[in-house]
Amino acid sequence: MSDGPVGFGVIGLGVGRSRAKMAAECPDAELVAVCDVDEDRLGPFAEEMGCDAHTDYLEMAEREDIDCVLVMTPSGMHAEMAAECMRRGKHAVTTKPMDVRLDVIDEAVAVAKETGLIYAVDFGRRYEDEPRRIQRAMAQGRFGRPLLATIEMKWYRTEEYYAGWRGTWELDGGGSMANQGIHQVDLVQWVMGGVKRVCGHYGVLAHDNCATEDLAMAMLEFDSGARGSIVTTTTYSGSAQITRVGFHGTGGAALLENEKLADWTLDEDEEPLPDWPSNIVEDIVGCIRGEREPACPAAEGRKSVEILRAAYRSADQGEWVEMPMEGP
Repeated sequence: MSDGPVGFGVIGLGVGRSRAKMAAECPDAELVAVCDVDEDRLGPFAEEMGCDAHTDYLEMAEREDIDCVLVMTPSGMHAEMAAECMRRGKHAVTTKPMDVRLDVIDEAVAVAKETGLIYAVDFGRRYEDEPRRIQRAMAQGRFGRPLLATIEMKWYRTEEYYAGWRGTWELDGGGSMANQGIHQVDLVQWVMGGVKRVCGHYGVLAHDNCATEDLAMAMLEFDSGARGSIVTTTTYSGSAQITRVGFHGTGGAALLENEKLADWTLDEDEEPLPDWPSNIVEDIVGCIRGEREPACPAAEGRKSVEILRAAYRSADQGEWVEMPMEGP
């Protein structure tokens, strides 16, 4: 790349719309092109953003003015598209989760190693101050001996939400835990470290056209000996969505409630958090320029998918699944 702005291309204009705007607004980045198979939304958005439009992502990935491609398509397409972009010399980022199968993730990771290109996952919580504060405190041992991490995520999704690719094993890789809960699963494993084994349960309780699950539960045992629990659902009939992620050990506790710090019993931080990018675009610009490693590199992004696959396999087999997990 040149010394000028880092050129970005975006595939998929669902969540990709917000990431395209990030690229356009970042002083050190340039939104070069966007890609979508739906020409009715592609053309107007490209015109709004003042960038080029493509319906073929491989054609877009051949452009010399693009340094990095952001893959923002359905989950089951992420790793293959990222691999194809890297084969064309582009750094690649996928939205969450990294993909729905471990074998295709591993194939893409192999391409990244072969090419030496950046391959990262966009987990927004890793750019937020409070999760970073919790992760640092755990790494410093300030929680004492870690005991428990919990995820409680009660959301609602309509029947229409599952009318397309969502809630399918092939493209969504699951339901409430794989789509809505994945950010919190990544956060918990980032803070708590390696997982030793997983026990899961899931079911479709309130949606006729969801093929995977709209309620999932899992128990985790971490390498440290600590325990974890996950409860996610898209069936919640309450007045507002609930997302709680808690951590505690023998020396203190922290609770995030709807992405805000609701409890903190540790001593005050002695040092402020170091400077850090505020989003994936800023992060990748710094990575391409050799200033840092990604907040969530491929090896990290794979871990949350492995937890998901283990939880679903455990539910199907009726037994704990040991980690690392073999198979797709």
